[in-house]
Amino acid sequence: MKKSSLVLFPILVLAVLSMAVYPAPPKAKSVKYSKKVDAVIKAKCFGCHNSEGKAKKAMAKLKWDELTGLDQAEQLEKMKNIVGVLEKGSMPPARMVEKKPEMKLTDKETAILKKWSAKYSRKLSK
Repeated sequence: MKKSSLVLFPILVLAVLSMAVYPAPPKAKSVKYSKKVDAVIKAKCFGCHNSEGKAKKAMAKLKWDELTGLDQAEQLEKMKNIVGVLEKGSMPPARMVEKKPEMKLTDKETAILKKWSAKYSRKLSK
């Protein structure tokens, strides 16, 4: 056996063993939006909470366009945060609503998002 093969063999063995010991994280369950949910997100949330947004604080909290690409644990954390924000009534922020009153979530829109996010929180927890 060549000297280079002797060096690479233990590395290959370790790589194979580490895959057995540390399996890949579970694949995230797909987050889906109903037409109603999608309409609310696009009308009231997406303007600030997207990868191209200008509000750095909003982008740090949630980017709707990246939610489906997160792993399952991160998706679950985001869903819990969404439920919490909706229950507090803190989104959109008061300053935004002062400038653009039409951005305020109606009771119906809040209910749609709460129901959806609670449903996915349960689904992701399984």
